[in-house]
Amino acid sequence: MEYAASSFDIKSLDDSGHIEGLLAGFGNVDEGGDRLMPGTFTKTLANRSTPLPMLLHHDSHRPIGAWKEWQERKDGLYVKGRLTLSTRDAQEAHALAKDGALTGLSIGWKPRKGATDRSGVRTITEAELFEGSLVALPMNNRTRITSVKSITNAKDIADLLQEAGISSRRAKLAAGAAWKAINQEDREAKARKALAEQLQQITARLG
Repeated sequence: MEYAASSFDIKSLDDSGHIEGLLAGFGNVDEGGDRLMPGTFTKTLANRSTPLPMLLHHDSHRPIGAWKEWQERKDGLYVKGRLTLSTRDAQEAHALAKDGALTGLSIGWKPRKGATDRSGVRTITEAELFEGSLVALPMNNRTRITSVKSITNAKDIADLLQEAGISSRRAKLAAGAAWKAINQEDREAKARKALAEQLQQITARLG
């Protein structure tokens, strides 16, 4: 397996773990001397029926989520994925990315078709894609993560449920109930906090 890394700028970062952007750039030459051309991953992705693994530093023992949607565009492979923040490694990756310690994306891949010119640049026209990792040392400056979304309303919850295979109608019903419960818990928490503050004030006056 070979690796081709790409730097990225995080436009926003919050607690949901959703990420989208360019996983691999097309047309430019990375630090390893490779140029990936549009259509490089068309065949391998057309045959993939499961999410693409998201790893930390290409370590197969440190999965941190999955890339669930992908589309080859003129400038590169555009993907959407989600960090599984219930796991320790994903929490670590999220925190490091937020602090700017993780500054790149990198793909694990194997070339199928390509040619090397006199300057040593290898142009790849077909490759097999195995995984996409968050890394600390990027090689390619084309890739950009465009958003890391948060759950801000019932629709966000419904989208997550539909991604998991729940029907649209059932997802909307469940999301509405979940969002109502979340808001109710928030109100109760605020009420308990206000009550505790009042009790502290009364105790202080009595003392």
